[in-house]
Amino acid sequence: MNVGEIMTSEVITVHPDTPYKEVIERLIDSEVSGVPVVDEHDRLVGIVTEADLVSKEAYTGRRHRTLALLADALSAREHHWVMKAAGRVARDVMTPNPTTCKANEDVRAVARRMLSSGVKRMPVVKDRLVVGMISRQDILRTFARSDDAIAADI
Repeated sequence: MNVGEIMTSEVITVHPDTPYKEVIERLIDSEVSGVPVVDEHDRLVGIVTEADLVSKEAYTGRRHRTLALLADALSAREHHWVMKAAGRVARDVMTPNPTTCKANEDVRAVARRMLSSGVKRMPVVKDRLVVGMISRQDILRTFARSDDAIAADI
């Protein structure tokens, strides 16, 4: 089975200048957990996920500025999230150059890449244009088919 057979083809995207609040609204309204960020030519430049957006709640406290700077300097990983938490538009919070796949790739190979990369969703691209999204849930749905449907594929 290839990615094109199970991917979501109607993809919600945002642009780098899309305001933080609007990105959240699109995620919630579309019931998705991540959106590709595309440039003015619809080429993929990044991805914004729920984790990127939750960082604002997690890391925008009212700590004393000196204490906050010291704590951030001690933890590079937290610094990454602190920087995202300060973001105001998609460009500020997105993960640039996300892991991608192609529609003709084998689902098993893509699932292994998702696991090794630690990603839950992956843009499906053709010439840097987003043609779909594949998520862990899309892959899981392949197991929810009836035995007759699976036998027919074999």
